[in-house]
Amino acid sequence: MSLTTALALDADRDRLAAANVTRLSELTRPIRAGDEQAFSRFYGLYHLRLYQQALLLSKGNEQEAREVLQSVVLKLARKFQVFDDEKRFWAWLCRCLQNAYVDLCRARRRDDKLVPLDDLLGELPEMKCAQGPWSDALRRAMEQFAPDEQELLRAAYEDERPLRELADESGQSYKAVESRLGRLRQKLKIRLLSQLRNE
Repeated sequence: MSLTTALALDADRDRLAAANVTRLSELTRPIRAGDEQAFSRFYGLYHLRLYQQALLLSKGNEQEAREVLQSVVLKLARKFQVFDDEKRFWAWLCRCLQNAYVDLCRARRRDDKLVPLDDLLGELPEMKCAQGPWSDALRRAMEQFAPDEQELLRAAYEDERPLRELADESGQSYKAVESRLGRLRQKLKIRLLSQLRNE
């Protein structure tokens, strides 16, 4: 910890003592009610102590300490509790810091397990267009559909887009798109079977 931080912490403790808060509940109750000035006063009194505690948790890593402190301050702004006892209040704040630090560590561990897609591109097999009697028959059968019908079939089955999304884009109901796809599938089946029988 730097000398500046240590001096700031001492000044923070002095400010807390001189804050004329006869009861801690006089500070915490208005914060719970949503008073921004009371929250600013709390922040002025406690932010350096909280930062020091976050530094201890993060073993001196200032970036992690700042992230944890920011996370805790945001949570406190939404879920502040009323306290009368300074020890219980500080214990609650420390617990909030510990929970935020654990959440940060878990998130980092999850992120470390993820592999960027760019790293996997070399390992993926090259995509080739399907060839053979089935794919030729499918291509010829698809060519017999109107362009809007081809687009709907490709969007639903090649691109695997959700039917709700297709319905919203076309301005039709979900059920109408579902029924239309069912009819198009039936036509495609008949055309495919017809072509395969004739070969």
